[in-house]
Amino acid sequence: MEGVKKMIQTENKQPIKEISHQDIFSLYDMWEQLQSWQEILPVLERFFSDRKRPVDKQQIARKYYACSQVFTLFYVDFNQSMERMEKQLLELRSKKKV
Repeated sequence: MEGVKKMIQTENKQPIKEISHQDIFSLYDMWEQLQSWQEILPVLERFFSDRKRPVDKQQIARKYYACSQVFTLFYVDFNQSMERMEKQLLELRSKKKV
């Protein structure tokens, strides 16, 4: 009976999955990356919700171009982050149960 490993279970008698510190740190890094956008996204939101824009068309064009560049960076980063997060979650779901 020494070879039998006792499984840790939840209150509902479900086995708990083994999650390493590396898995936790990977998810935390992903969370930090998404958190980093919290400061810049309100700038975009203010620009696009501003109904009292100046009439200076060149200034509008410059601001629009700058905001579009920021949005493009965000969009690419967000999509890559979502793909990595989905991969991490699938890996975590397939971990062996302890």
